Amino acid sequence: DHLDVPANIFLGREEVYFEFGPLSWLKKKAMVQRADELLEETGIKIPDTKQSVAGMSGGQRQCVAISRAAGWGKKLIIMDEPTAALGIQETTRVENIIRGLKKRGIPVIIVSHNLRQVFNLVDRIVVFRQGRIAGVLDAKTASGNDVVAMITGVDQDVHENASYI
Repeated sequence: DHLDVPANIFLGREEVYFEFGPLSWLKKKAMVQRADELLEETGIKIPDTKQSVAGMSGGQRQCVAISRAAGWGKKLIIMDEPTAALGIQETTRVENIIRGLKKRGIPVIIVSHNLRQVFNLVDRIVVFRQGRIAGVLDAKTASGNDVVAMITGVDQDVHENASYI
């Protein structure tokens, strides 16, 4: 939390001029420049990248984390509830970033309980029930009822024909 944005993005992957035993000299300017490029590529706007991540909103923190993942995870990015505990505006911002990653051809797996978000962001829906794959659906042709039926393990006809008290 006490790191600034470039240090957070490069955490564990710091660029160094040279190392001398336990000491190393970082290429701070290069890291700041590359961090700015990553933020721009993902469409993330952080007013002051020198600010500590601790002073940022939840949405800004999530955006920094996504930028870090997009910068280093070129093959696949896995996001577990990426908008949990975010406000409406921050959620929209994160969803737009996910769409941008998708347009850039970066595969993204999203774990979410938010069906609206799932249908708006994904191409395929994989439903798990009790630790096993219950089914795979095309997001363009599936309905919310299809997903709920797979989640609950109850036939969709039962849901549609049920009488509620």
